[in-house]
Amino acid sequence: MSEFVLAKLEIEETAATIAADRDFVGEAVNAIKAARGEIERQIRRDRFFLTTLEPYEPTRDCPRIIRRMCDASEAAGVGPMATVAGAIAQEAVEAMVSQGCTHCWVDNGGDIALRLDRPATLEVFSDPSSKNAYAMVLEPTDDITGICTSSGRLGHSISFGDSDVALAIADDAVLADALATAIGNQVTNAASLELCFDKFRRVRGFRAGLAMIDGAVATCGKIPQIVETEHNPDRLTSHSRMSSRKFVGAHEAQGARA
Repeated sequence: MSEFVLAKLEIEETAATIAADRDFVGEAVNAIKAARGEIERQIRRDRFFLTTLEPYEPTRDCPRIIRRMCDASEAAGVGPMATVAGAIAQEAVEAMVSQGCTHCWVDNGGDIALRLDRPATLEVFSDPSSKNAYAMVLEPTDDITGICTSSGRLGHSISFGDSDVALAIADDAVLADALATAIGNQVTNAASLELCFDKFRRVRGFRAGLAMIDGAVATCGKIPQIVETEHNPDRLTSHSRMSSRKFVGAHEAQGARA
């Protein structure tokens, strides 16, 4: 078994941390490049795919990743590009798992696909000015799981809400990314937490969710055990263009630690 590493990768808009035995990292890098290539070709074919904030109908000859993005966006009621980070992370982890990797994750700017054969902790949110944060204790998984976040206050992603953080756990990171965006769009104040999950409870593949605004928290489904942890900025995955303290928050401040 080779050394377990955390490899940082930045390609254009993509900033990812690949965590796996060193022998598998190349598989993830190749998958990320291939996924980006398919998405870029789709955008060149139809610019509307990039700009629409509503579900997008794919053509019959669309590649798999485009169809997956469209299916997830339709389930959540958002545009397909709301799934892009999760979709790329999912492709990368699937590539490693197909080669025999049993413990790995790809954190694509706070949108994570993972497969675990031992427990790990995932820092969910931290105030950029605080040394403390909270984390979820993740148990080993039999399959690939998606854990993705959105925020109306931190990070660069589009949100129509005002959440500190909206998090979704789903059967894959494509759907989790779409749902995190959709849930975050519902969170405008503390009172909105009461209903923010209602539209998504019956979405197939949605496992659990968490939303926070101004110290108030709501959850849905079976959330992993939450513990306090020391904020570790070295484990954050943020783009070099978004690395100031202004952006080190809900969307970027995530990293699973074995």
